[in-house]
Amino acid sequence: MLSRLHIQNFTVFADAKLEFANGLNVIIGSNGTGKSHLLKLAYTAARWSQESSKSSQNDKASLQKRLAEKLTKVFRPDSLGRLARRSADGRQRAEIAVNFAGHKKRDFVFSFATNNKSDVMLDKPPAEYYTEETVFFPTKEMLSMFPNFTSLYRDYELSLDETYYDLCLALERPLLRGPRFQAISKLLDPIEKILNGKISVDNGRFYLKQKGKGEFEIPLVAEGFRKLGTVAYLLANGALAKQSILFWDEPETNLNPAYMQDVAKMLVRLAANGTQLFVATHSLFMLRELSLQIAASEHNNVARCFYALSQGDDGTEISAGKSADDITPIRALEAEIEQSERYLRETSDSNKA
Repeated sequence: MLSRLHIQNFTVFADAKLEFANGLNVIIGSNGTGKSHLLKLAYTAARWSQESSKSSQNDKASLQKRLAEKLTKVFRPDSLGRLARRSADGRQRAEIAVNFAGHKKRDFVFSFATNNKSDVMLDKPPAEYYTEETVFFPTKEMLSMFPNFTSLYRDYELSLDETYYDLCLALERPLLRGPRFQAISKLLDPIEKILNGKISVDNGRFYLKQKGKGEFEIPLVAEGFRKLGTVAYLLANGALAKQSILFWDEPETNLNPAYMQDVAKMLVRLAANGTQLFVATHSLFMLRELSLQIAASEHNNVARCFYALSQGDDGTEISAGKSADDITPIRALEAEIEQSERYLRETSDSNKA
């Protein structure tokens, strides 16, 4: 699992040090503060290490080439140097240090400059690699887009970053059987109860089989169910397990509050089971719901950290704490809170009148 990330001169970050919890990590910020960049950078580091654990070519030159390709495919800049933060004179060097909990041999440091088109320098190569599954949920759900996506992505130039492709690879894994499947039933059963059924795949297409209602093609199912169904299927095939890492960018997208509560509850359960989670959001509702689910459940000992990203004079600034109340307020959230308080005052005055 990831334990620390030190970012210098990368996109909107001048110098940022983040200590990660081995359970739930919640990143909140307004648009333009870099929360998706932070999520993708951490994902790229962990995923590259995982992919390297399966490669037979891990000499320094091969490692550097694969890391540069992964960064480019996940962020999709015109050139790699575009990810380096520019200084007044236009020249700057980005440097990222990555640390894994309990495995110093997996740590690595890499860098690149604004004038690099496709080259990364491994300043400190790892001696070992992360071997568990690393999964990224982009803002668009993928169950409805799944049919033939991996072959299309390999054969054609699509305007989607590689997180979509990687997620489809995880969805292609066969389902677990026997004791391994029984071990995840305590996580899977509550999700299938919400879905009132099970997610299945037939000829490369996903379906929701609901009790007493029949089988529904995934595109006909509400998006909230599709997102929950993705988690259910990845639990069932073992992609989401203890020691694996899940990154989820804006899970609240296109969800009503009832589904947000279900998603928040599920995320807390996953963290309690040993999956490390990174969630990026700009939803006050989701932020509060995650805090409430932790406080109100039997999982209130889950390791967690909340990060607030805000625009400063020299790039994005980060405050961190163990709860939503510990982080620096964000302007967008303050406006949402103020509107709620104003609405309550107005309705109260109207009722009195």
